[in-house]
Amino acid sequence: MPGFGPFDSYSDALLAACPRILSKPNATAGRVQSQDFQLRWRVSREYCAWLYYTPDHKYEMSMLTDQSRLDGLDRKKSCVLPSHVDDQRYPPGSLKYVFALHNHPYAARLSDEDIRAIVAKGRTHGFEAETRDGKVRLAVIAFFSTSSDSEHPTCDGFFQYIPLTSQLLKWTQAGGQWRCQQTGSLRWLNETDFRVEERVAPCQLASGGTP
Repeated sequence: MPGFGPFDSYSDALLAACPRILSKPNATAGRVQSQDFQLRWRVSREYCAWLYYTPDHKYEMSMLTDQSRLDGLDRKKSCVLPSHVDDQRYPPGSLKYVFALHNHPYAARLSDEDIRAIVAKGRTHGFEAETRDGKVRLAVIAFFSTSSDSEHPTCDGFFQYIPLTSQLLKWTQAGGQWRCQQTGSLRWLNETDFRVEERVAPCQLASGGTP
């Protein structure tokens, strides 16, 4: 169901979605080195939503969910993103799926589950969406905060994986300025297995890659 928007650009939507998602209860655990990290980690949760493009040529974010996969050892957090958005203002099949959004309780890279899930979603919805401003490439995004303030955390950046280009990106924000680094790329070995080739380099961006 629709939850947040509309926005004229996906950049505006991302910049608004980041603090909104991170402000949810227990969405952040702060820095790993902080004294209260273990406690905050144990109670932390991931929230997820779709950012999608409508027939009105606007970007909207779906309602957030915190449905998670069970992990008895509490080694990781997860959020199960529904495959479709039910926005009854528009005909079935008219929505275009752009970004799968979620938070990471601390600044950890995208998980293997994040990567496999967005590829599965791309096989359902396609790996790029035609918009009024051109093609936007499907991606999974994980927002994070390094703030010690659990009630008003700062939006300090996000990790991004773009299946169509195999790029792994890390965006960081300081003083209102955004900086992008490509941290590596993915090489698929078969339909289910992949290898991450880590290499820090300046971002080479196309549509669907900038806040």
